[in-house]
Amino acid sequence: MRRRIWLVGAALSVGPLALGLTTAAAAKTAATAKSQTKPTKITCQTHTSIAIAQGATGVTPPAAAGDEFGTMQCGKKLGTGVQADTFTVPTGGDTVAKYRMFFATGVLHGTYDLTPQTTALNFLQTSWTGKLVIIGGTGAYKGATGSGTMTCQTSDSIHTVCTDKLKLKL
Repeated sequence: MRRRIWLVGAALSVGPLALGLTTAAAAKTAATAKSQTKPTKITCQTHTSIAIAQGATGVTPPAAAGDEFGTMQCGKKLGTGVQADTFTVPTGGDTVAKYRMFFATGVLHGTYDLTPQTTALNFLQTSWTGKLVIIGGTGAYKGATGSGTMTCQTSDSIHTVCTDKLKLKL
């Protein structure tokens, strides 16, 4: 009888230790898997237009600040959606913005900084290159981060087409 009590006591004392080791091993495996997540390469094409400001009757190009809205196509991984951004063009000449990309299963958001290129034929035709940063997301993209490059052009300083090459970590 004494031997059975001792075995039960030993089993009860080892159980929490085994559970603790299993939990620690699982946490370490999850942390390792997360740190080894490779970014997914995604190419998006956006078609945006500058919105007419509240109280205004039109947009006079080139705009020094404003809001843009438009459609985007980001391949099979993200699909199609809508992009909205708020931009400014400080005295340095770069276009800096905060953006949101709305998809069926979530939203990505971040910033971009575009530098104008000197190949424009007139002030309405412009092209830019720059960097895009993904700060976070919601829904299926909660916790997403990443970065990428942008190449954009316009022929009228109101409608812009961009190609974004992203490295997205989900």
